[in-house]
Amino acid sequence: MNKKLNLLQVYRGIAAILVVLSHGDRILGRELNQNTFLQIFHFGWIGVDFFFVLSGFIIFYIHQYDIGKPSKLKSFITKRFIRIYPLYWIVLASKILASTFTNYKDTISQTGAGEVIKAFLLLPQDRAILNTNFIGVSWTLSYEIFFYCLFAALIFFNTKICRAIIIAWIAGVILNLFSLLPIGNNFILTFIFDEHNLEFVLGCVVAYTVSRSKIKFKNSLIYVSIFMLVLSIINTKYGEFDVSGIPSLISYGIPFTLLILGSVYLEMSNKINIPLILIYLGDASYSIYLTHGFFLSNISKILDVLARKSEVLYTIISFNIIVFLTVVIAVAMGCLIHTYVEKPLFINLRNKVFAKIT
Repeated sequence: MNKKLNLLQVYRGIAAILVVLSHGDRILGRELNQNTFLQIFHFGWIGVDFFFVLSGFIIFYIHQYDIGKPSKLKSFITKRFIRIYPLYWIVLASKILASTFTNYKDTISQTGAGEVIKAFLLLPQDRAILNTNFIGVSWTLSYEIFFYCLFAALIFFNTKICRAIIIAWIAGVILNLFSLLPIGNNFILTFIFDEHNLEFVLGCVVAYTVSRSKIKFKNSLIYVSIFMLVLSIINTKYGEFDVSGIPSLISYGIPFTLLILGSVYLEMSNKINIPLILIYLGDASYSIYLTHGFFLSNISKILDVLARKSEVLYTIISFNIIVFLTVVIAVAMGCLIHTYVEKPLFINLRNKVFAKIT
């Protein structure tokens, strides 16, 4: 039986908070028309890389023995579907519904039914469309779904041909990483061979390694990974998404891979007492991730209006305190959605659906 790894759950929470801080810098700077102290977290987009490696590890760690067993396919797809789509649909539908009371409805009406369907199915879309019309972070979920499809193929087929195709795909991603794959500007091929896909593979490699070998230098792996991450962060300029031209797969994907590898071995060999609040943030990470953009944008407007209504209040509460409160409230709202929407929804669907499967 796979051991529950609480450190990885904590890492999920950290990844979500990093994304919130990064988006908070951009969203609050735009809404309040001022620079914020959140600029120091401009590198927070690396939370996405962290998520991808973590996801690859978790899926392989839990389902590695389902590979080559077609009877396990239905269960795998059902679990992944329930985990991703229901809450996402609720958040997306809520945003579209809210558009009926704003000028945003004009943007939606001009988007077209095809793009709306793609958004609901999490098919690959232009990120500009997602940022403007739907949920900006959902582009990452498209990569998640693509990874699930590849893993589902291994569960159902796991033939030499299937494995050869996946190996060829990995080779294609590596070639594209160094601009050696002639795919031009084809949107779908760019998505399929994007470097982010390899971060899932790195997570799978970690899970495979953990399941079949032991490493004594786990602490060294953690120290090296942290050093590499700090070095990459220092060399990441504001507004850029790579380290001096080095792809994020190398500058962040590999360090996160080493961090997860060392952390898993550490938790397997030692009892680690982790504050429950950190585990809870990990549990709530998906809700926080999906909803933080909406809350950051709207809460900042409300707090700014309240502060400006009283000159005395506004002189006491500085601009950056408003920013801090906005971030805290946005995270707290994501936690509430997890507790009162996501968790009950997931449990009810899982119980009902799996009762029929079994």
